[in-house]
Amino acid sequence: PNNEISIREKFEKTGALNKPVDTDIYIKRTFGDESQDVKLPNHKCIVDSKTGKPFSVMSKTYATQDNEPIYEVFERNKDILDLENICLMNNGSRIFVSGGIRNSDMEVSKDDPIRRRLCFINSYDGSYSFKVVSIDFRLFCFNQMGRINRSKNKLVFKHSKGINDYVKNLPEFISWQREDLANSIEEFKAMKRHIYTKEGSLEILKTLSRQMLADKLIGSVVDKETKEKRAKTFEKDLNKEWNDIKNNFYKETNYFEQSPDLYQIFNALTYQQTHCEQRVKDDIKGARIRMESLLNGKCGSRIDLVKKECLALTR
Repeated sequence: PNNEISIREKFEKTGALNKPVDTDIYIKRTFGDESQDVKLPNHKCIVDSKTGKPFSVMSKTYATQDNEPIYEVFERNKDILDLENICLMNNGSRIFVSGGIRNSDMEVSKDDPIRRRLCFINSYDGSYSFKVVSIDFRLFCFNQMGRINRSKNKLVFKHSKGINDYVKNLPEFISWQREDLANSIEEFKAMKRHIYTKEGSLEILKTLSRQMLADKLIGSVVDKETKEKRAKTFEKDLNKEWNDIKNNFYKETNYFEQSPDLYQIFNALTYQQTHCEQRVKDDIKGARIRMESLLNGKCGSRIDLVKKECLALTR
């Protein structure tokens, strides 16, 4: 949040606007004799024009779209869209940029605001097409509250013409997002109205945890004690995840000094996926993997699933 520098400088300082250029690629057959190198006719190397670092090796037919349109979105719409984060990954071949829709935060209850963000995604390695996804975040704890995949909320582009048209029409899209956020807030308020006993809330929490993490129980595992192969179980194999969810829930309810409600249950589950879900020991690598998974993978899908199940309980 450095307002001393321009939006363009922010993009440039991260390397996000370093132009990708195509180069020929060769296989070196002998040391020191370049005449023996074999050129690959159907592939190209995409390289950072400023640093010389390679981004990826792709097919000759792969069309590279640079990140300039993402900068243009924020520059042209700085009165309605706040630049929040620029994250480059995989040596700069992937980019995630998030922006908050200005003056649109809404509260589920007092001092519990939700913000709708637009996440811009692009890559030079074929992992992502150029796309924009809108996602709701709870500002109190930075929980991701869902991954909005309806056609009106997700835009995917293959050609620069479509991207440029999007840049021009963004104000209308943001106006619709504000209205749609109001609908999401009403859904969260409906969860808030469903209050349970301590025992009842823990039972529902465990049921929803099983549903959210069902994909982790597919397949078999070698038992640590018997050394024999067995089917995975929630109690034995997801103990860490369940403990994280319970601890989140205890904090949400202030250790049951408040009457537990469905909204607190939902947030305990989303917090586990947003902050705790991790299989690698390296926390930085784990956070990067988790971020990708929240935007376009299993973590986001699990939150969508449990949101659907929570809303079903309000009807």
